Amino acid sequence: MALLILIFSLNSKTVIASVKYSLELCYSSVIPSLFPFFILCEFLMSTVSQIGTNYSAVAFITGLVTGFPTGVRNVCQLYSDGCINKKSAVSLLRCTANASPAYIVAFIGVCIIRSRTAGLILLVSQVICAFACAVFFRCFKKPHAKTTRVSVVSMTETACKSITNSVISCLFVCGYIIFFGIIADLIIDFNIHTAIGKAMFFIPEKQASAIVVGFIELTRGICMLDFNDPDSIIAAAVITAFSGISVIMQCMSCVIKSKLPVRPLITGKLIYTLLMPIIAKCLSEIITVKPGVYQTGRMPVISFVLFVIFLAACIIFIYNIFDKSKYRLYNKTKRTFGD
Repeated sequence: MALLILIFSLNSKTVIASVKYSLELCYSSVIPSLFPFFILCEFLMSTVSQIGTNYSAVAFITGLVTGFPTGVRNVCQLYSDGCINKKSAVSLLRCTANASPAYIVAFIGVCIIRSRTAGLILLVSQVICAFACAVFFRCFKKPHAKTTRVSVVSMTETACKSITNSVISCLFVCGYIIFFGIIADLIIDFNIHTAIGKAMFFIPEKQASAIVVGFIELTRGICMLDFNDPDSIIAAAVITAFSGISVIMQCMSCVIKSKLPVRPLITGKLIYTLLMPIIAKCLSEIITVKPGVYQTGRMPVISFVLFVIFLAACIIFIYNIFDKSKYRLYNKTKRTFGD
């Protein structure tokens, strides 16, 4: 800590510029893209925690549609409230630390890459990774609950609580972005990222440097990528999948507070980091996103239709395979009526 204070003091100009940039980033993109989802998600989780439902499915869906750390925090909240057991919570930690669709498509795709197509490729790749982890780790296997909690929901109280918690969550996220943004900018200022990038001889130097910075703070790494490179979508997928130490620390704080193990969260991010670039590369080949096409390319209708069919197949597969308790009950009831 004393060393950090000394470094911050000796590089005060860099620190001040970094804080200003991070605050502008939070004001212009992070808060507008996350705050509405925070409110809706808080309201949804406060409601479902008081009624009987498939909590694992709700946590997974909110992990897909809201930005981190909301998905992980929802899992921790459901576990703390006794809605899911530890085994279900540990499984869900591997597939709920996702970037929000608004952040990937609107910010990374449209604002940074200048292509909605590239943003959709990254989003589809992340969704496929999430479903793959959910199926593999059996996140939707409904535990046999001894009791079902049903109570009267106060909409006014829930709405007020949702808005208050959402404001705190936004400040929480912005605080991590500012701190790790300073670390990332100091690394750039000292050219540490360049030295590490040169050591990664199998990756173009500029892309490698961006990945190094992105592993510290997501947004800065994405902004440093050279999207004239045809394989830049792979580097963007790597950075988005890992999400940076800043995001991982945000999620870890929720996990530690709930006394859940941290290893599943890190395992999930590593699986994403391995799978997402491969999926993104395959999709970019199918959709024929090439250099110079980022500004004008569009996702064919057939690709969107195939993606919808894939999601529907995944949902049907998960429902039929992992929720066997309903079938047992149905078969038992059928035999009873048959007798």
